[in-house]
Amino acid sequence: MQPPAEAGRRKSLWLGPASYPHPTGSSARACAREGLVYLWPDAMAAKGNPPVVLRLVVVQGGKHPVYPVTSILSSRELSDGKVAEIYRLRWGVEVYYRSFKQTFSCRKLRSHKAEHAQVELDWAMAGLWAACLYAQHCGRVPPRQLSVATVLRAFRRTIRHAVPPDPEVTLSALLKLAIVDAYARKSKSSRDYPRKKQQKPAGRPQILTATSSQVRMARKLKQSEKG
Repeated sequence: MQPPAEAGRRKSLWLGPASYPHPTGSSARACAREGLVYLWPDAMAAKGNPPVVLRLVVVQGGKHPVYPVTSILSSRELSDGKVAEIYRLRWGVEVYYRSFKQTFSCRKLRSHKAEHAQVELDWAMAGLWAACLYAQHCGRVPPRQLSVATVLRAFRRTIRHAVPPDPEVTLSALLKLAIVDAYARKSKSSRDYPRKKQQKPAGRPQILTATSSQVRMARKLKQSEKG
C-alpha cells in the first residue's frame, strides 16, 4: 500500500499500514528524528523525486502489534492515541463494504457501459449510506449496533405498502428495531478449514538506515526545493 504522492507535500491526514511488504526496489529509511521514516522507492529516487516523510506509530492489536504510518508528523496535531483510534475504526469501513456488496446485493453491477456502472455505483453507495444515516436518526442507534439488513427490510416494506396494514407500524417504528442481535456467536473453528489461506502477519516493517549517498541526495533535493 503506497501513500499518495502529495502526502509528503501537503498537510493532510494519510493513515495506512507500514507493515505491508513494499514493492521491489522500495524501502523505508530511518530518519534522525525519533518516530519518523522516509519512504523512498529507488525508482522515485532515480527520477529525482524527494522521499515521503511519515510518522511511524506502534498500535497494539488483538494478537500482535501493528505499525500504521501517518503524514501528520507532529504528535501535538495528531497524538499516537488518536492514530490508534482511527486505525481501529477502519473495521467499520470494511463492514460497510461487506454490507454494500452482500446485504445490499451490489457485488455485481448491472450496467453494461463503464460510465453507467460508475453512476450506478455512486448512487447505490449514496443510497445505502443515506438509508443507514436516516435509521440512526430515527432510532438513535449507534453506528456499530445498526443492522443494515433490518434497515433495508424496513424500507422495502414501506415501499411495497403505500398504505401500511397497521398504521402504528411506520417506517420510523421499524427503523427503531434495526439493531443487531446480542446473542453470543458459536465457535468459529471452521475458519481453520484446510482449504482456506493461512496468511502470516506481515510483522514489523523493515526499516533501513539511510546510506551516505542517500543522505547527500536528500539534502541536495531539499536545497533545490528551497532555491
